Amino acid sequence: MSTQGKSWPALAALVVAVAVGSAIAHLCTSAMPFLVGALINGYGMSATGAGLVGFFQVGALAVSMILIAPIAHRFKPLRVCALGASLAASCNVLIYLAPAQLALICLLATVVGVGYGLILTAAVAAAAGSSRPDLTYAAGNSGALLIIVPMISALSLATLQFGSRGTFLAIPLLIVVCAPLLFGLRRTRGTVAGAQVAGTTFVKGVPILAIWSLFSFGTGGMWAFTERNGVALALSGPTIGLILSTSAFTGLIGTSLAAVCSTRVNRVAALAVGVVGGGASCLMFALATNLWMFATAAVLYWIFTMFVYILLLGTAAVLDPTGRLGTFGTGCERLAFAIGAPLGGLMVDFGSYVWVGVGAAIACSVIAPAFLPGLSRALRAPASRLATGVIAPL
Repeated sequence: MSTQGKSWPALAALVVAVAVGSAIAHLCTSAMPFLVGALINGYGMSATGAGLVGFFQVGALAVSMILIAPIAHRFKPLRVCALGASLAASCNVLIYLAPAQLALICLLATVVGVGYGLILTAAVAAAAGSSRPDLTYAAGNSGALLIIVPMISALSLATLQFGSRGTFLAIPLLIVVCAPLLFGLRRTRGTVAGAQVAGTTFVKGVPILAIWSLFSFGTGGMWAFTERNGVALALSGPTIGLILSTSAFTGLIGTSLAAVCSTRVNRVAALAVGVVGGGASCLMFALATNLWMFATAAVLYWIFTMFVYILLLGTAAVLDPTGRLGTFGTGCERLAFAIGAPLGGLMVDFGSYVWVGVGAAIACSVIAPAFLPGLSRALRAPASRLATGVIAPL
């Protein structure tokens, strides 16, 4: 582990940079409802076409993370982040200016996704190379949630200021405004632990990767069309934006509960509650008949998704203290989200929004829990290392 960044000011700067970088990268998925709305209204796309664009963007983020993870420690995080931010910002502007051609927009969205993937990889690598990686990850994720709230609020207003395609112009502006805060990444080498991960680690990691992917697949497919659900309820654009943005703040409840449960409650039992609750929130989204039901679903969605996300990160750290399983899992999570978007579009075009909610509930609440017994068995081996304090619970 890197010994750099031991001073609290340096660590604080790193935490801020990790939080900002994570928030920008998570626009790839958190902003998906607004991207889908912009593609349908601004380019005249079908739900399937909009979902396909989302698939290429989120899929590129996932694949880029998976491919670069083994060698990320060879590069300075700030340079990786700068490259990613440049790609994401410039190609979003090009999408804003582009004609309504699905192939071209998918190509540009792919490059945007690679940019997001580089930003998130830099944040993960920098945190892993800090003197307190556990603290950096926990504080960084909480900070990212706080930053995402005003970001999503800005996206909801962008349509009023820049037209139906405004989301694609607002994102580059947000990246430029946040860029100075990313310089904290240069305070660490961002090196990942050099020990090679044994093949058995990945074998033990299969259950958690399956749970991670299925949960993201279900919740991602639903989240991509939540804005359309609000429109179907005849809610105004600003109202939908307010609900989806402010509900993200309640994700802090989920991160806090995860921090408590990881040390006081059985991890597997906590994950069971989380994945089932996440599936139920997706079903509530699809079945919402009024403003309050829609808002309640949004709040529960963020609480359960962040609760599960933090628990999965912590569990991955228990199984693999080098952090590579966590990085790989994050890539798999984003890839599953990418697949969920176009499949959700197909369900909408050939069925209804209810189909998306039912599919999400099945993936999260029925299939994902089937892998919990395997995860429980995998956790028994590193239990002694956790008990001796070699790795933090989160």
